[in-house]
Amino acid sequence: MKQHILVVDDELGPRESLKAVFSRDYDISLAESASEGMAVLEREHVDLVLLDVMMPEEDGLTFLRRLQTSHPDLPVVMISAASSVRPVVEAMRVGATDFVSKPFDVEEIKHIVRRALETSVLQRRVVTLEDDVAREFPVTGIVGQSPAFTAALDDVRKAAATDSTVLISGESGTGKELAARMLHSLSNRSTEPFVAVHCGALTETLMESELFGHEKGAFTGADKLKHGRFDIAGSGTLFFDEVSEMTLATQVKLLRVLQEREFTRVGGTQVIKTNARIVGASNRALRKEVASGDFRDDLYYRLSVVPVTLPPLRERGGDISLLVHHFLAALRPTLNVEAEAFAPETLALLNAYTWPGNIRELRNVVERMLVLHGSSRLIEPAFLPEEFHEGSSIVPVPPADSDEPLQDRVSAYEKQMIEKALQDTHWVQTRAAEQLGTTRRILRYRMEKLNIPAQAPST
Repeated sequence: MKQHILVVDDELGPRESLKAVFSRDYDISLAESASEGMAVLEREHVDLVLLDVMMPEEDGLTFLRRLQTSHPDLPVVMISAASSVRPVVEAMRVGATDFVSKPFDVEEIKHIVRRALETSVLQRRVVTLEDDVAREFPVTGIVGQSPAFTAALDDVRKAAATDSTVLISGESGTGKELAARMLHSLSNRSTEPFVAVHCGALTETLMESELFGHEKGAFTGADKLKHGRFDIAGSGTLFFDEVSEMTLATQVKLLRVLQEREFTRVGGTQVIKTNARIVGASNRALRKEVASGDFRDDLYYRLSVVPVTLPPLRERGGDISLLVHHFLAALRPTLNVEAEAFAPETLALLNAYTWPGNIRELRNVVERMLVLHGSSRLIEPAFLPEEFHEGSSIVPVPPADSDEPLQDRVSAYEKQMIEKALQDTHWVQTRAAEQLGTTRRILRYRMEKLNIPAQAPST
């Protein structure tokens, strides 16, 4: 389907000329006044307006102001024979995308229109992707109350109030991009785009063009100008996921942008300023990458002005049950299942698992059980994947008791697991924590909450 251009000009000659220039590649509508132009906009979808400045009745600048209210996302390119620079300045101030003087150069106006349409499409895609992600991973859906996790979120909130560069560390699946989106949503840039760059998915040859864009003719196949991620981000947030996957050559270019706040498109000479906030993320220990020579130390220090570390799920005691219930509530409507709850024995097995894939793995397991067994109102232990039943050194699950609250049954089972691990390790908390797949600090927190003594009871 062709994109639709509306030409608004009171002179017949320019209208027909622009129709001849663009009718081969676009659908064209013509209007000789602002009122006719508005009528077209009310009955048809228009992707771009070519608008003359000097018109009787309602001039182009007045109509442009109306369009900014009625169609704020519609790109408008102004056209005028006036030699004064004042209309140009005023039109750009009001919100025009670009400006062309009469008599116009055909190739120039083609290039301007193509660029304006491409930018508009990219902006809509970004908004659509942001909406999709926001629906699936809303900031209000960040679930967790364990000390390690709440401490990390506190760091995110503090960083959001600044413009400092942030480095988010954590194992795969711990929610680094979700934390970055939370940072963006809480910042004063929340109305600007959030643009993610997944460094591991781009080759070195593509990375520079993706980040900075390229000019037409910059290399074979570059048949038009391409806007890069820095262009799209504007004054928003640019999130570099798995930044350790960047080659050293690309690291140098990113370092320059962080230092100078400017970049140049591939094949171009124009220096472009950027105000985007940079947030990096890595599932590797970047200090080790620096020590091995695989990551530049100067870039590391530029990125890690504010470091945030997300704990793995195995160190988030008590959060697993919360996340299970959250995913159940979120997935039930989309999967159209009857499941209403997880049996306490199922939750106990989920809590005993070490979750190498972290939150992402937990969500997948919950979704799998709902897809395969969602017709059952209660998700039973037998529905769990095979890995949850292998080599069961887990303590026996307490029998179900309909009179006992669900959380109390889960807490009782957790207490039984911790006490068994302490007995197995002669009450050495460090070793018990290792056996349970958590840290000593988290273990001590859970022991205090469950009233487990720090030493073996005297016999």
